[in-house]
This record gives sequence, C-alpha cells and structure tokens, in this order.
Amino acid sequence: MEKLPPHPNLPFPPAEKLNQHFILGEIRDYIKEFAELFPHVDLDVLWDLITAVRRKNVNPETQLRQFLLAFKNTEAFQEAFGHLDAETKKKVESFRDGTSAGKMIGTSGFQLPSSPPAKHHFRLLDRIHSLFQHHQEPGKQPSRVEATIQPSDEKSPIVYEDADKKNPVRAYSNTPFQNWGENVKNTPRYTFVPTTVLDNEILISLLDLKEVTTTPDPLAIGSGVTSDGNELKRIDILKKPAFLSSGKDIVRVGVAVTNEAFRRWAIHNNTVALPMDVILVEVTVGGVNGPICHGAGRRHKTISDQVVAIEYVDANGELQTVTDRKQLKAAAGCFGLLGIVTHVSFELDKMSYAVLKPAKVPITLAIPPLQLSDVPTALYKNWTEKDLQTAKVDFENRAANDFYSEWFWYTYQSTSWVNTWNISDDPKGVKEYPSGPEVFLQWLQGWIGGWFSQTFFFQHIPGHWQAQFLAIAGMSVLPPMLFDVGPAEYKTYLPDGLHFFRGIQNFRVRDMEFEIPIPALASDSSRPDLSIVQRAWWDVIKLVYREAQDGRSPMRLTMELRITGGSDIHMAPQCGNDHGTASIEILTVLNAVPEEWEVFKQQVADIWMSYEVGGKKLNARPHWAKEWQTLKVDGKPMQKYLKDTAYKDQIPLFKAQLEEIGQKQGWTLKDIQERFSNELWDDIIYS
Repeated sequence: MEKLPPHPNLPFPPAEKLNQHFILGEIRDYIKEFAELFPHVDLDVLWDLITAVRRKNVNPETQLRQFLLAFKNTEAFQEAFGHLDAETKKKVESFRDGTSAGKMIGTSGFQLPSSPPAKHHFRLLDRIHSLFQHHQEPGKQPSRVEATIQPSDEKSPIVYEDADKKNPVRAYSNTPFQNWGENVKNTPRYTFVPTTVLDNEILISLLDLKEVTTTPDPLAIGSGVTSDGNELKRIDILKKPAFLSSGKDIVRVGVAVTNEAFRRWAIHNNTVALPMDVILVEVTVGGVNGPICHGAGRRHKTISDQVVAIEYVDANGELQTVTDRKQLKAAAGCFGLLGIVTHVSFELDKMSYAVLKPAKVPITLAIPPLQLSDVPTALYKNWTEKDLQTAKVDFENRAANDFYSEWFWYTYQSTSWVNTWNISDDPKGVKEYPSGPEVFLQWLQGWIGGWFSQTFFFQHIPGHWQAQFLAIAGMSVLPPMLFDVGPAEYKTYLPDGLHFFRGIQNFRVRDMEFEIPIPALASDSSRPDLSIVQRAWWDVIKLVYREAQDGRSPMRLTMELRITGGSDIHMAPQCGNDHGTASIEILTVLNAVPEEWEVFKQQVADIWMSYEVGGKKLNARPHWAKEWQTLKVDGKPMQKYLKDTAYKDQIPLFKAQLEEIGQKQGWTLKDIQERFSNELWDDIIYS
C-alpha cells in the first residue's frame, strides 16, 4: 500500500465534546483541507452529506447515494465494483445516478450477491483446482495465475462420492485458509468439497462456489428439495421420530445449508421456525451450531440447545447418530471434536410472526445508567428522575420479558438503537421484511462499509471521524430511517425478524464478545438483577471516553448487547446462567490501530470479568467464535483460565459424555483427539 501523506493539522478534540453534533461540525469545518491530498474524493459531496446529517435533514437513500458519488473515482471503490456481477453493477450504477431503490427493485425482490470474502475464498479454490488440472496436462503453457498461486507437488487423495466410484470429491492439498475476520490463518493439508455422505469415507463439509453466488428460488424450496442434489444442503421434516419424547416433528438440516436458504425454506413452508438464530444469513447451519452460537431473548438458550440429533462421521470413518439427550449436552456443541458433522436435527417451534418496533432512543434512556455520573459530558442531558425511572422500568421489562431483545450503540452517538419485540400467532397483516428495496439498501450499506474502510481517505482521517462516518452509514438503514420519528412497526415472519439485517457479511470487523451471567435479584431470587447489564454497558461507554481524553478511538464501530438465556450444553459460555446472560460485544474496523485495539480489548475484558455478587466473581466467559486468544487473566493466558477456572467443572462432564458416546459407537477419546483435535483443544480439553 502506498505511504499516506500527512493529514492537515487538526485541533485535538476535547473528549467532553465528542458527540455526533460536534464531530459532524468538525468534519464540515476541516474536510476541504484534504482536497489536495485526495483528488479522487469529491469532498464537496461529502460536505453536503455532513451538513445535511448535522441538520437532521436526510434519508438513507440520499446518504448512501452520496457515499457512492463521493468515492466513485477511488481505487477501493473501483476494485470492489469490479468484483460485482453484471446485474448488481447495473443496480448500483442506477441507484447512484438517482433511481430510487423502490423503483429499481420493484416487487421482484433483490437477490443477495455473495460477500467479497466468500467470493475470494472460492475463487482461490477454483484457481488452485485449475492449476492442478493444468499440471496434469503435459505440454500446456503456464498461466499468469501461477505467479501468485502454485499447486502443491503433493497429489490430493481420491475420495469418491458414490459407491460405484465414478464421482470423485473435489479435493485440494495445502490450500491456504483465512477466516472471515482475518485473525485466523492456516493451511490444511487437504480440503474436500463433498456433496454427499458415504459410510467408511471421511469427508469435510464446505459450500461450493455455486452455493454462495446464487440464491435459491423460494418456490423451489420444499421439504427435501435441493437445487443441485447436494445431500449436505437438504432440509427434511421428520414426522414425530421415535427418539423424541415430546411427540413433535423435527427438521433435519444438512450442515452446508445456509441461514438464507433455511430462512427461505421456513417462510415458504410457513409451518415451523427456529425460535432464535444469529443475524447473519451467509453462514451455514453447521458453522452456527459448532461453536455454540446464540440469538436473543432471555427465554432462549443457545442454538445448540435446540438440537435433538447429530449425525457425524467418526474417527473410524463410520456414519453415526447421537440422539440421547444427556449425550447431546456434549455432542450438540462440540467444536468438531466429535467428528465430521453432516446433519443437525432441530426441534422447532410452530411458525409465529414477529411484531417489530425498533426505535432510536437517547442513550441515557435506552439503558439507563446506575447513576447519572456514569454519563460522559458529551452525552449528558438533563433528564428528570421521573424520566430515568420510567426508562429503567421499560428497559427491565424489555430485557426480562421480550421474545427478542438487543441494543446497539455506535461510538460517540447520542442515541442507541433499541430492537426488542414479541411475537403473534395471528398471520393477519404479515408482510415481507425487510422488503426488496430495503434489502438492497442494507446490502449496499454493508458493501460500502467494506470498501470505504479500505480507502486512503478513511485510513487517513482521525479515528473519531471514522467512527462518525460509519455511524452515518450504519444508522441510516436501521429503522426508523428518518430522524426524530417515533418507533416503526412491522409484522413479519419470525425468521425475517431474526434475520432483519441482510448485508453485514460484506463488512469485516474485529469483534470481542463476553457472556456475563445475570445474577438473581437480592430482594427476590426468582427475578434477574439487570443492574449488572446496565453496569457492563456504561462501563464500556465510560472507557471509550477515557481513551478519547488521550486522543485514542480504538472502538470505531459499535457496542452490541443481547439478552439471552442460560444453556444445558456443557461447553456453552452461558451454561449455568439460570437467570439469563448479557451477551455483550465490542466491534471496530479491521484497520483500526492494532495496538490500541488489543489494549482496549484487554481493558474491557478486565472490567467485565471483575464483577462480583456476594464476594464471588461472576463466571463471565468469552464467546468461543469471537476474539479471545490474546487476552490474559491476572497475567495468565485466557486459554489457561478457561481450562483451569471458567470451565473446570464443565470439561470433565464434556469428556465423560464423549467417552460414553465412543464406548457405544466403537471409538476412544484418544481416537478422536488424534483425528479431530488441534493444539488449542489438546490443551484445553485433553491436557
């Protein structure tokens, strides 16, 4: 990357003034001084955007269009635009040139393109596959691609999809892997992309390129129907299986089914739905279940708690099934240590309808502080005791009782986005949400965030400016979309309510999340003490402003909070949280100052892990699928703390259940450790 020129000398912003009104004014006053440094950025358009937002005279289409117009000549935009398919390019250009989202999308809907990270990964696999084929063809001339990607001299093993051994599984050797957050990189010896499961064959489940670059026709998604015959993408309803005592139907889902396909299937059938899920749609069911992910709502345990059957290929290459409830406490959330999971069966709820009432609420009233002195000067307003008490009662009711409950705060903003709601059994008035045009705007916002954060302009402006620009783009597409209006209301299918935001996969972030136990209220042990949630929320806000006093903005995106239940899964960080869990996370951009982010993460972890009730520390634990491996506890690695303290009671139970499964199915703990473990799990589980 080119060396960036020095930016204009900006005054050091006082922390006590850092709110959106002040930052927008500062950007407006100084942004044109960047003109000579960034000739490819239309700063006049940005000035108009900032001025309009500061005057609260905007709408989301205008804001997103101005981002496109301001940066259309930058290298980052042009590179990202070049990777779009032809149809999406037309839509982006048409919108940029003034066509409304409603007119452009109409009633036909918007088919989500695959995210840039997914495209990159599968293009890499396809290139390596092409090179491998080339190296099998004598006399063929090398291509330019070989300058950067060289196939291994080692041939991949041949594994067949069918009993007749006519259809080999596509396989790759020594192909680099990088996760979505770019904080995990490794090179597996072999990577397989299968479409079916055979006994006595060890297969690894991945999506193929076609799956992530096409969206299935919802009219073609019936029970057991797949677009390409891939067994790992099947969805089947099993009528009252004998192993389930509840007498309910269950849904058997291939691990390569994406959340988007599962969402469409549920809406098309309109009979059953998963009561909780992650927001992301460009993830697989296997990927969500493996690390014990969660949704929102205190009545809901983790997604893994909904599992009633796990099908997997064991260390001997045999296809096995686990349905015993006790054994599922280990098998349903096992991080792949049991074997290669092929199908997951869920006990689902009857389809219901989400009544969404999202609102943008003053930060002090969204989650009231324990005392007004917790509110930084920049966010302070003279609320009355009655205002605060009313807000406290409202917050406690939402957190304790609502079917779904979450809160967002974009850094330095005076408002919080509150998204808590309940369900109805009555389908009357149900509409698609988000609508086709709204899905397009959500996708566009995420796509813009992905390349905007890579521009020289973004990387060169101060951190608090970065936070403000991201807040403009992010808050613009969260309903209600206009300033100073009351809560919106939408009635939609439950899966649409759970997956209310369809573009976030386009914007890679850094992310640390903890699951903090909610204790019992001292005066009534049957009720949750939600003051711990208020404390965790405001402790981070206070820390953000303490960092700002020294000119640092390590958290440049959001803090997000979801209230969830406990869990019966042994290795779930929510396990044992009888009164619920505060699932709270901090997020920033990938190119935030790494040293500042690491220090900030550690500070936040120290705060969240310090909470005590009755002289005993709460067992706050990180989300397995987020950032935690660089953290320390009392100077010791987090990995050691998890093994010796946080999960000291759960790990023996987890291993005992795995061992019991193995005794019945013909393998030992040593077998699965040698076949499926790695250094991390060797230390945490097996040492």
